[in-house]
Amino acid sequence: MSDVEVRTHSALHVLKGAAVRVLGPCKTSSARVRGQHGTLTLDSARNPTPEEVHAIEDAANRKIAENSEVLQFEMERQEAEGHFGAAISGASPDPNVTLLTILRIPDWEVDCCAERHVDTTGELGGLRIDRAAFIAADRLLEIEFHLTA
Repeated sequence: MSDVEVRTHSALHVLKGAAVRVLGPCKTSSARVRGQHGTLTLDSARNPTPEEVHAIEDAANRKIAENSEVLQFEMERQEAEGHFGAAISGASPDPNVTLLTILRIPDWEVDCCAERHVDTTGELGGLRIDRAAFIAADRLLEIEFHLTA
């Protein structure tokens, strides 16, 4: 993964944290990164309003501006699930996997993710949501974005 893709991938986590704050609990269905562009697909019960999409972008950019620490560490699966519960939605479905790699932005986002990440949110520069599309039949919200710096 290139350095720009590491930044974009890390932005996926910031964006998810912002979406949870605006829309309520949701799990990541899929995530894609291509250069400075990313797509985050979330399980969602409804189509967000344009104002909510704008609020998600604003919340993400505020978290980026805070230059918050991005932590990555390993935990035994049982301990991680006991401590973080459903928040580690990316956990391996394979019950034989006992050691999980956890990504955590304190008071913002926690997930199971073994990819490389930035050290602080400030390294992302900023992001802009290009499109948010709700797929009602699948109850999915697809958010396309790009890094602005």
